[in-house]
Amino acid sequence: MIVRPLKSKAKISLKSKTDALIESGHVLGWREWVSLPDFDVPLIKAKVDTGARTSSLHALDVKVVTKDGGKFVKFVLPHYRGDGHPRVKCEAPLVDIREIRSSNGETDERIVISTHIGIGAHHLKVEMTLANRSLMGFPMLLGRTAMKAGRFLVLPTKSYLAGQAETVYTAGKSDVE
Repeated sequence: MIVRPLKSKAKISLKSKTDALIESGHVLGWREWVSLPDFDVPLIKAKVDTGARTSSLHALDVKVVTKDGGKFVKFVLPHYRGDGHPRVKCEAPLVDIREIRSSNGETDERIVISTHIGIGAHHLKVEMTLANRSLMGFPMLLGRTAMKAGRFLVLPTKSYLAGQAETVYTAGKSDVE
């Protein structure tokens, strides 16, 4: 028996499908610009890492404090764009303290906060650990739970596909809370 490929009347190239996805705003490169509107940070470079479950943010002077009967985290974002911008003092409600396994297999207790991020035209609420990432190439790591199945496609050979994050943000306009 001879098996022949089916003849398709319409030819759709992989390149045109990829271009259409990129134009839809649901495709990310391996690195992207992200905004942190809750902390008035317009742009920060993030590495998109589908191997990491949780997102992580470079933070210094991390302290848990009690305020109005609740637990909060005070921290500093140092030179968030790497271009000499001043440090940003931040405060966020404490979500959790979790054991996180790093890429080298070691576990570490990290503080978890929840914050809004802007990536391209999308505004999302994500959980993020605070860590000293000074030895890493990017001050932020965007993990797979922030990208949730079906929300984004990642093209590891491309960069900055989402464009600059929209810096105008209104509370309650997140894609997903």
